[in-house]
Formats: sequence, C-alpha cells, structure tokens
Amino acid sequence: MVKLSEKEKIFLVKFFVIFAAAEILIHVLPLNFFMNAIASNQAALFGLSTYENLIFVKDGAFQIVPSCTGLVSGGVLASIIFSLKKPKIKEKMMIFLAGFVLLLVLNYFRIALVIGAGKEFGIEFAGILHVITWFTSAAFIIGIWYLFTKKITGEKNFSGFI
Repeated sequence: MVKLSEKEKIFLVKFFVIFAAAEILIHVLPLNFFMNAIASNQAALFGLSTYENLIFVKDGAFQIVPSCTGLVSGGVLASIIFSLKKPKIKEKMMIFLAGFVLLLVLNYFRIALVIGAGKEFGIEFAGILHVITWFTSAAFIIGIWYLFTKKITGEKNFSGFI
C-alpha cells in the first residue's frame, strides 16, 4: 500500500473537489447552444447533415455531448492547476486561461479528425480514433502545463508544486 504524505493527501482532496464541481457544472449547465454550434460547424466542414447536436454519416450518427466540448479536459486542467500550492494565483490563472484556450482549439481539431474519419472510414473506426485522440490530447495538455509550470516556478519536479 502506498503511503501518502499530508501534502499529497491535501492535493488529492483539492483535486477531486474541484474536478467534481467542474463535472457537476458541465452536466447541469445548459450547454445545448455550444454543443449544437460544434455539431453544426463540424457538419458544415465535411458537408454532412446535422440536427441539433447530431452529425450524420453514412453508417450512423455522432452526438456532441458535454464531454465532447473540451470542458471536461478544462476541468481536469483546472483541478491540477488550482490544487497545487505553486505557482501564485496570478500565474495559475494565466496558465489555466492559456491552457484552456489551447485545449478548446485542440479539441476542435480533434473532433474534426474523428468526424472526418467517420465520414471516410465508418463510425466504428471513428470511435476507436475518438478514444485514442482523447488520451493523446489529454497527455499533451498535461505535458504542456507541466513544462510551463516548471518554467514559471523554477521547480525541478512535481513534488515541489505541492
């Protein structure tokens, strides 16, 4: 069994409280306009038909749901950043806002890749690509966050942030 330090326990509690709050907000707030806009824009990009948050391809439909918006990844990013002791709040806000914008842009292209693959190769292939691209984009964002936070704080490893 892994023994956690007091600082690690505090970090984990903060992380999960912030993440839970973000998840609740994402699934409670009325995001239909945002999801429908993503669906409409992506469908237009590939000449596909759409209805509200559905995008139709030859062998099925994609549904843009709250988890497709990039907001869940933003919640993870916020949870990491705001659970840590370092850097200062001003730098945390700067890192979060820059990272969140980057996340939304990356997510837009990730969805386009999945929808395009669904149009060309079928919805089943797109489903596999969807999972792969979600994990790779999450890893990319966490890596970028880590590098920027190290640079701003001057810390050499993660334990210095907590």
